[in-house]
Amino acid sequence: MGKSKADGMLDRLGLQVVGGKFQPGARLPTEEELVRRLGISRPSVREGMKALVRKGLVESRARRGTVVRAKECWDILDADVLRWVAAGPPDYAFLISLIELRSIMEPAAARLAAQRASPAQILAIERAFRGMVEALPQDIEACHRHDLAFHEGIFAASGNVMLYRFYTAIRTVLMTLFRASTEARESYERSLDEHGAVAAAIGRRNPESAESAMRQLLAGTVRDLEPAFHPRQSSGRKPKGGSKR
Repeated sequence: MGKSKADGMLDRLGLQVVGGKFQPGARLPTEEELVRRLGISRPSVREGMKALVRKGLVESRARRGTVVRAKECWDILDADVLRWVAAGPPDYAFLISLIELRSIMEPAAARLAAQRASPAQILAIERAFRGMVEALPQDIEACHRHDLAFHEGIFAASGNVMLYRFYTAIRTVLMTLFRASTEARESYERSLDEHGAVAAAIGRRNPESAESAMRQLLAGTVRDLEPAFHPRQSSGRKPKGGSKR
């Protein structure tokens, strides 16, 4: 089933807001302007605008029209918002925030996976890691796909439905993080070593080692991202924790 005109308008404006064309506090085009520019009906425009409001991207203000809200107000785990973030240019601050969140969640998932994973789940994690090894260096995109499967396998093996739901929420934007860290990295060897250490610890059913290895893996992502984004670090903020895919 194809997208409705309201969905098309929502995608177009959502991408523009998330991509920075409309900065916080800026006013979006009026309903009349959108009807004219997009060639769609007023009901379709209103439906699309209501969706943007629900996602926290905009708000209606008396005598000012529809105004873009600060990023802190966005429903950042909304599937559409994450898709728009993933479609735009890499945002250092957003990626670091994602890494920090993963640094809280993912070591715990690795610890639980070492305790709870079934033999089949351990094999799935190891198979995903082997896929990464075999894909590099000739097929980066295949490596990314196996990388996603690696982390998904760990969250699934944790046996915690809330942790797994967290992974499925961020899955779309993880590919952006993987690609950004790949572009910034000169060598893949450390990344593979870090992933291999996590897989091995889970396979040995060693919760402490699995948690520690995941922290090391995540520390690598900040290491790999910083050279690519260093010019953007105007605030002097020092990323905490770490990261790697």
